[in-house]
Amino acid sequence: MDAFDAVLALPDLTRRTFQTPGAGASSRPFTVRAQTPDGLEVKTSRGGTVTLRAEAFDGGLKALRDLGADDPEGWVRTSDDVLLAVLSSENRDHAVASYVLPLLEAAGLIDLDRRRPSRARARRVDSA
Repeated sequence: MDAFDAVLALPDLTRRTFQTPGAGASSRPFTVRAQTPDGLEVKTSRGGTVTLRAEAFDGGLKALRDLGADDPEGWVRTSDDVLLAVLSSENRDHAVASYVLPLLEAAGLIDLDRRRPSRARARRVDSA
């Protein structure tokens, strides 16, 4: 199952309120409004909508794995330029890290540490 399918499998995907990765007052709520032919449509805390392409989820997870190799515990700052560039390029140059990362967390694929500076890591996959 790829990362996007794991997010789609969340039973409460369109009924749940998610939070962007920031800490305290910098964290903002958002909801998944609908599945589109290309991905998901998110309603932001300001009432706008953002489309998240399916490719952004797989690209984000791969980027976290690759970038996390530089840290003994696998952490990558959510503001990392390379991570943001990968997510943006996989989503037709729209900034989407604030929405993709919490959805990957909800699907159990990554961990988010929301303390400042917020950071993320791909969960380790045990190869048995």
